[in-house]
Amino acid sequence: MSTQHARNVILGAGAMGSSAAYHLAKRGEPVLLVEQFALGHNRGSSHGAARITRHSYADVRYAKLMPQAFRAWRELEADAGQSLFFRTGGVSICPAGVDYVEQVAASLQEIDVPHKRMTGRQLHQSFPAFQVADDAEVVFEPDAGMLAAAHILRALVALAREYGGAATQVVEHCPVLGIDLDADKPTLVTTLGTITADRLIVTAGPWVSRLLPQLTMPLRPTRQQVFYFRPSRTHDFALGRFPVFIFKGPGELDSYYGMPPFEGLGVKVARHGGPEVDPNQVEPLIGEAYEEGVRAFLRGCLPEIADVLIDFSEVCLYTNAPKDEFLVGFFKHRPDVVLASPCSGHGFKFSCLIGSVLADLVTRGATDLETSFWTPPRD
Repeated sequence: MSTQHARNVILGAGAMGSSAAYHLAKRGEPVLLVEQFALGHNRGSSHGAARITRHSYADVRYAKLMPQAFRAWRELEADAGQSLFFRTGGVSICPAGVDYVEQVAASLQEIDVPHKRMTGRQLHQSFPAFQVADDAEVVFEPDAGMLAAAHILRALVALAREYGGAATQVVEHCPVLGIDLDADKPTLVTTLGTITADRLIVTAGPWVSRLLPQLTMPLRPTRQQVFYFRPSRTHDFALGRFPVFIFKGPGELDSYYGMPPFEGLGVKVARHGGPEVDPNQVEPLIGEAYEEGVRAFLRGCLPEIADVLIDFSEVCLYTNAPKDEFLVGFFKHRPDVVLASPCSGHGFKFSCLIGSVLADLVTRGATDLETSFWTPPRD
């Protein structure tokens, strides 16, 4: 590939880019999906066995979009002919005096999603593995669960190829050196040659700022560190008995999340957030200090796994925008360039819906979904 032209070029084959390729191909649009690494790589934000999905948002703007996101996943499951969402139920937890659960419950009430407020003591009665303070605030959402992330990425690309046939092209191991927006058409300069596009969708995650230096909004790629703990007794943690959970403490580094064993791995637990990093130089090993911090949290929440063996660990990246918002929309008043990243560490659950939004934007110039608060700055 020295010089190539394509109608719809998508840069980045993570959850957002692969979903855009699927939705465009399903609408009969030709697609060129460009990925700097191999498909399904572990260098970005979309790899791993599973991700939490839930209606339970403190920010009601995002909560209002979740019913449509759940519908998008059901449609993908039907297209793929396989289960990609696993309903486990989910709990949101905070100590007394933190208003997180109050906000989540208010959002669930507003969007009319079934839920139940609980105390820490009632949480233990329903799910014995949890041993938080008796006066902790809890809200249980029975419809929350897990998305099979790795399977979803494979299904999206496979369906894009199935719908598009020869009109769907996927190019792996093709790093992009720069994007020329001064040319007549958006132009990618890659290690394999030059690609011009009628319409360009940039879903490059933590590399967005480097590829689009014109973006004035500050973005912070951060290193997310994840552990899988192997419980000595599996009964209380089994899929179907143990819910996904979000714990929100009083401080910036006091938020944790986790989910049941899945795909042969143990109980997934991580602190939400991490240090800022260069996405090209991410340390894959997790230090003892971070591990001890997670274990300390577990001693006050899930003590049965606080001191068990860790059978696997992994690192992924968040790309954080101010106020943890998304950036989805046309870039710099250009109807031929759409940006769909970053998603500030909570975007995977929306990715199939966002793929449909991206297909709307490049084919119709607009979407019916209320996404005005996602729009990138245009100055």
